[in-house]
Amino acid sequence: MQNTFDVIIIGSGIVGVSTAWHLRGIGFAGTIAIVERDPSFSHSSTSQAIGGIWQQFSLKENVQMSLYGAKFLKEFAKEQKIDLDFQEHGYLFLAKEEGQDTLEKNVAQQRKLKADIALLTPTLLQQHFPWLNTDGLAAGALGLSNEGWFDAHQLHSSMRSAVRDWDVPLIKGSVSEIEHTDSEIRSVMLDNGRRLKCGHLVNATGPNAGILTRMARIRLPIEPRKRSIFMVHGDSAPSEMPVLVDPNGVFLRPDGPFHICGVAPDKTSDSRSTTSDIEPDPDLFHGIIKPALAARLPDVKEFKIIRSWAGHYDYNSFDQIAVLGPHTRLENFYFANGFSGIGLQQGPAAGRAVAELILHGAYQTLDLSRLGFERIVENQPLEEENLI
Repeated sequence: MQNTFDVIIIGSGIVGVSTAWHLRGIGFAGTIAIVERDPSFSHSSTSQAIGGIWQQFSLKENVQMSLYGAKFLKEFAKEQKIDLDFQEHGYLFLAKEEGQDTLEKNVAQQRKLKADIALLTPTLLQQHFPWLNTDGLAAGALGLSNEGWFDAHQLHSSMRSAVRDWDVPLIKGSVSEIEHTDSEIRSVMLDNGRRLKCGHLVNATGPNAGILTRMARIRLPIEPRKRSIFMVHGDSAPSEMPVLVDPNGVFLRPDGPFHICGVAPDKTSDSRSTTSDIEPDPDLFHGIIKPALAARLPDVKEFKIIRSWAGHYDYNSFDQIAVLGPHTRLENFYFANGFSGIGLQQGPAAGRAVAELILHGAYQTLDLSRLGFERIVENQPLEEENLI
């Protein structure tokens, strides 16, 4: 049994397998292993995701990473000869008067970065989406390409198969201990007693990222935050539509004969969770989502829950933006964490970024230096104005 690897990746969600895939894709010939505590992925963030992708962010790096993600989806599907069912219907972000300036400023930034976004007046919104109640709206922004939703499960399983074919074993187990010096990681101990030595260690553990780093005496402000998703049915609901994002954060999109919707909890009640808490919160639907949808889609008689589930964001409580790159002291310990709900769409870019750092020692495709751990050490948070 091999117990020494050039790169060990902890976590085999989309970020972990993307790191392995890109390492091989850019020519890394060393040994790679992925450690995963739950190979069934029954409650992983990737398996619970609804597969959305959009570029309508305020932070440059978020726009660029999601543009890379859309490009990757199309190229990977073509290369692997698979159908990811990419429904390129866009995201439609709505704004009231108090949010209009921010929306317009963000769209200008997104267009400079080559994102294909249209800015719509209330009149245009009504013309293009006659089912939409535009009362109280001042503007909308619609992604015309590279936005929508796709089959996240198909992407994940196809990438796992691809890295297995590239001689990247999946090792079942949980990390119970990290052996390190003052300057580097030496090995990880698994809960079954197996010790794995490594040249590089990548933290791709999603909501549990902060738990792993504590084993190396590092504080990483990443924690699980529960998000509830509801599949609903509503008579006369539009079967073809973009992902609708109301000014209060409620979102809705089609899913076959039904629709999927959700909203983030109020900040006062949005607190650290545990990944074992998978019970959806029906109060979010009845108290926030249902009234918002009734007001915005008045022709729909009533949305009724068909089923519901809950997943977890790998929530960065520092600034809700990804942490990428090596630790400031343990230079062979790499972070790919804290995506705060957009890890699926940014997983391809994050995997590419970490792979480039390991192989080349520097970013080659996108300069994501600002997302490094240094900003946490120096208490310099970034700002993103458009997270769902």
